[in-house]
Amino acid sequence: MLSFVYWYHMKLNRTFAIALVMFLAACSGKNIYIDKNQKAIISKNGAPLAKVVILGAGMEITLIASDNTKDNSVIYFNRRNPGFLTSDGFGLNKNFYLQLKPHTRYTVSCYKSADDKSPAMINFRTDYNSNLVMDDED
Repeated sequence: MLSFVYWYHMKLNRTFAIALVMFLAACSGKNIYIDKNQKAIISKNGAPLAKVVILGAGMEITLIASDNTKDNSVIYFNRRNPGFLTSDGFGLNKNFYLQLKPHTRYTVSCYKSADDKSPAMINFRTDYNSNLVMDDED
């Protein structure tokens, strides 16, 4: 009987440990990436980007999806993003032109919802032609 109780507790502990590792792995992954060819922030799973904050060039730009369609799973640089309301500190603008500046570092924070407290973050910079360069590249 004692060996059964020991076996049961070991199995329960192992199951809990596996579930905890899987949960942490699912929550720690980035749900966005930067596509250098398209010059865009793209959702990995195609889900709409609820809120994206871009810091760089002395500005903080906040993009909020105006609806939950799959069209809002991509944010393009150097063009307008009509599916998003944009704030650069001076009210909301639906026709904001998101332009990258040369020789500048940027941080992109992507929130799953308006209440999300731990966004996925990506850092990148631009070269002298405002082309995207990821931080892990030289």
